[in-house]
Amino acid sequence: MAKTFKISDSKGDVEEKKDAVIEEKEIVPDSEQIKEVPVEKEIEQTEDLPKSTEEKKGFLKNISWKNFLFPTVALLTLVGIGLFYYFGIYKLKPTPLYEVLTFDEMFVSSYPSEKSFLNNLPLLSKPEEPRTEESPLNGLLFSKSEMDIMKKRRPVAVMINNHVEARPLSGLNSADIVIEANAESGITRHLGIFWSKAPTKVGPIRSLRQYYLEWLSEFDPILIHDGCAQTDDPRTNACGNTYSYGIKDIATLGAWRSNEGGRVAPHNEYSSVNNAWEYGVKMEWNSFPTSIQSYEFKRDADVKDRGSKTIVKTIFHTALVNSGHYDAIWTYDSSTNSYFRKIGGQADMDAETNTQISAKVVVIQQVKSVQSGDSAGRLITTTIGEGDAVILQDGKIVEGSWKKISRTDRTKYYDSSGNPIKFNRGRLWISMIPQSFGKFDIIEQ
Repeated sequence: MAKTFKISDSKGDVEEKKDAVIEEKEIVPDSEQIKEVPVEKEIEQTEDLPKSTEEKKGFLKNISWKNFLFPTVALLTLVGIGLFYYFGIYKLKPTPLYEVLTFDEMFVSSYPSEKSFLNNLPLLSKPEEPRTEESPLNGLLFSKSEMDIMKKRRPVAVMINNHVEARPLSGLNSADIVIEANAESGITRHLGIFWSKAPTKVGPIRSLRQYYLEWLSEFDPILIHDGCAQTDDPRTNACGNTYSYGIKDIATLGAWRSNEGGRVAPHNEYSSVNNAWEYGVKMEWNSFPTSIQSYEFKRDADVKDRGSKTIVKTIFHTALVNSGHYDAIWTYDSSTNSYFRKIGGQADMDAETNTQISAKVVVIQQVKSVQSGDSAGRLITTTIGEGDAVILQDGKIVEGSWKKISRTDRTKYYDSSGNPIKFNRGRLWISMIPQSFGKFDIIEQ
């Protein structure tokens, strides 16, 4: 560092300046020494810098940036979705369309979404139970829960009027089985067996005959009827045998008359299957009879295996024609694999469902029937034994036979080879045609 001296005439000043210079000289070395230390460190650090930079460059070269590509993209995508949901859906509340536009008065707009949930929405229904339980009456399938309920009630047998003045009848399209036969004077009546369904109105109901009593004994049912044949002949004494057989008879209990449509007695009396079941609970007749024998059942034939067209006519009395009012015609429909019924040339309708009466299977059973000789013209019809039968199902006509061993035994049906008939599942209609004065005609096949 340069040193500066000031010349003065005064000795004292020169001495003072000397002292000051001496002090300054003593200080300077310390100052210079202090400044030299960081310079040396800086040089040392500068010498190390190239080595550290090369190491960093080598480290960066060894990094595989591809490993960070997918996580980076995934993270950005999640962030983008989150931002879109928050700002585009959660925060944004667009104005409903019905508040922006005006529509023609005939336009029906929907509820705003926030208001729609204020209404009573139906709950999601439980999945249906599989229908695995087979009805021993006609083979219809039910779920286990349904069958458990049905097993707590008995079949109900109802004597139903078929007089021309009684039509249309009520409840036949809810029956599991229907048996049709002559009463007197060429006029037929129906015996409906109800178990799986319970029409609130069934009828008009009429009086009972002995052979109907023997047929219904197969089902040990609760019996609904109005009156019965009372004679001294056990072959026709339906009233006396109803008691002696121990039939669960409620007759007209709970029945009523209706003049709807200009009906008059005796063609205007009705009853209820539900009413019979309620009374059955009181009487402890509320279990399905274990004595009922089941038929064998099958699925409907495939469409390609069904007959194309069948029309069959049943005539219950050829001498007492009654202008054909009681002649029935069954017409096969391949699309439903069912037979639809006409009576007296008109569609036979169920007044309760407003549908044409139909059946999945029609059995034409030939029976021995003769006059009893009494003043009322009652018939004696043989129900126990065997005879010929024709079975209509799947659009085909099967020649066969029938056999009934006893009053309580179920009538069995066989094909021409003696094998039991396997019936389609559904309503079974049995027409009892007298061998001597009844007939059936195949009109078209």
